[in-house]
Amino acid sequence: PPPPPPPPVPLTKVVPVTSVEQPVMAYEFSYPTENAEGAIRWTTSRIRDKYSSAENMSPDARQRIVYELIAFKGPMTATVTVGPAPPKLAAIDPKDWKPQQVAEAVLADRATGRIATGQKVSLAEVEVATTAVVGDNGEEYVYYEYISQGSPNLAERESTTFRHSLGVTARRGEYLYTFTMSAPETLWDLNAAGFEQGIRTFRLTKPNKKKFREPGNEGLFPPLPF
Repeated sequence: PPPPPPPPVPLTKVVPVTSVEQPVMAYEFSYPTENAEGAIRWTTSRIRDKYSSAENMSPDARQRIVYELIAFKGPMTATVTVGPAPPKLAAIDPKDWKPQQVAEAVLADRATGRIATGQKVSLAEVEVATTAVVGDNGEEYVYYEYISQGSPNLAERESTTFRHSLGVTARRGEYLYTFTMSAPETLWDLNAAGFEQGIRTFRLTKPNKKKFREPGNEGLFPPLPF
C-alpha cells in the first residue's frame, strides 16, 4: 500500500493586534495585545506628531521618539524613532547599504556608549539582519534582532540583565524611520511571535499632502486646505 500522507503543517497562530496610523509623519504599525499568558496591557506613553516636537533618545542623539508604548510587566516597549542617517551610513550610497551595517549604525546612533575618540558605539549585539523589498514601490525594509544589556526589573532582579528586541528600519529621503519592540530576555519566548507579527506590519505610508510634515522641513504653518 502507498505510504500514508504526511501530517498537515500546523498553522501559525495569528496574534491579536491593534493598529496605529500616523498621517502627519506618514507611517503605520501594529502591536500585539496578547501573548501566551493572556492580555498585554499597553499604555501610550508618548505621541509626537512632528519630528521637531519629539524628544531625543539621549542628550546628543539624532534619533527622536515620535511614538512609544509601554507594558509595565517587564517592562516591554514598542517605539517608533525618526532621525537622519547616522554618519556611518550618510557617507555611503543607500543602494550599497548592507542590512547588518544599517542595524549596527542605527543602534550605535541611539547609544550613549563611547570609545576614547568620542565615537559612539552600540551597546547591543545584532543577532541577525535581513533586507526585504515591500510593496509596489520597491521600498526596502531592514529587519533585525538584537540583544542589549538591561537594568534590574521585577522579572529579573539580578544586577546583570538582558533585553531581547526586534527592529525594522526604512528610509524616506534623508531620514530613517525605525520601529522596535523590546522585552526582558525572561519574557522573550512568551512574546516573540507577537513581536515578529507586529514588526512585519510597519510601513511608511503615502504622504497626505494636507497633513504630512517632512522631518527637518516642517514649515511654520499648517498645510493649506486645498
